[in-house]
Amino acid sequence: MIDRLLREEVRRVPGYVPGRSPTEVAGEHGIPEERIVKLASNENPLGAPPLAVEAVRRAAERMNRYPEPLAERLREAISRYVNLPPECILVGNGSDDLLEQCAKAFLAPGDIAAISPPTFSYYRILITMQGSECLEVPLVEEEHRYSFSEALIDAASRAKLLFLCSPNNPTGNLLPESILKEVLEREVAVVVDEAYVEFSGKSFAPLVRHHDSLIVVRTFSKAFGLAGVRAGYCLASEELIGYLARLRQPFSLNLLAQEAALAALQDEEFLRRSVELVREGRKLLSDSLRRLGMKVFESHANFVLFRGERPDLPEALLRRGVIVRGCSSFGLDSRYVRVSVGTEEQNRRFLEALEEVL
Repeated sequence: MIDRLLREEVRRVPGYVPGRSPTEVAGEHGIPEERIVKLASNENPLGAPPLAVEAVRRAAERMNRYPEPLAERLREAISRYVNLPPECILVGNGSDDLLEQCAKAFLAPGDIAAISPPTFSYYRILITMQGSECLEVPLVEEEHRYSFSEALIDAASRAKLLFLCSPNNPTGNLLPESILKEVLEREVAVVVDEAYVEFSGKSFAPLVRHHDSLIVVRTFSKAFGLAGVRAGYCLASEELIGYLARLRQPFSLNLLAQEAALAALQDEEFLRRSVELVREGRKLLSDSLRRLGMKVFESHANFVLFRGERPDLPEALLRRGVIVRGCSSFGLDSRYVRVSVGTEEQNRRFLEALEEVL
């Protein structure tokens, strides 16, 4: 009976495929969990910011109270960080929560939304949930890099909503500002997911002052080391933020997440170290993978995409206690692998395991 009651869109939604956890791998392969290196989910290898850890400890005594409904103190802090008014900022339960609000705000059954695969699979899930059609404008694979196509400009004339990611996941390439500006001249809402912006130094946040159809979505999960508490925010015109705020759940950002994010923004030294570690580790991994004969793609994020000739590479590394991300869920073939930048020791463990496999 339940099958007849469900919406058709729910039956068609492809489930999100997360990276494997150390606990899962330990149980499956009999490897002590402390010996497993996880380089699959683009997490911060330095852990959480010390100031955020202490802030959560203090806030734990107030868990019986509801958090600030609109997280006003956090919005003020983000405002200083991005140089935009608080009225242009909305926080949420991770950036995924805000991406969902964008889909709800603009998409209805029969509408068209566009993506540029290979990219974050959750965009397609959101489009399907709304009963909308997903228009694909594939990235262009060139020698050692991916590029966004000018076909996006044509797609923007047909679509109601466009999901873009810069740096893109899993390829690591940047969206050219020239293409984005041309897209913004069309009558289309544009979401630019900047989950990895701190590692690239290239943001489109200033453009929301001049384009009321642009939404820039960001997260505290990556450079700020807060993946476990789920905190994100989006930037848009004051009018658009007002509409998106109507769709949020009450108290959508919990008390501990608010305090952790506030403290993380204050811990400038942790952020500096995180970005520096990624940029150095990214170069080391890229150079080492090339020496091992892999095709390595230029990345501006905290991960590196590469391609070998063995389709079983992720599983072979798994048996040696190293978790990486096979990219078949992104629509790439099984030879493509994404590896997160880790600590110096974690990077070394990955490269040693890879040499053993090869």
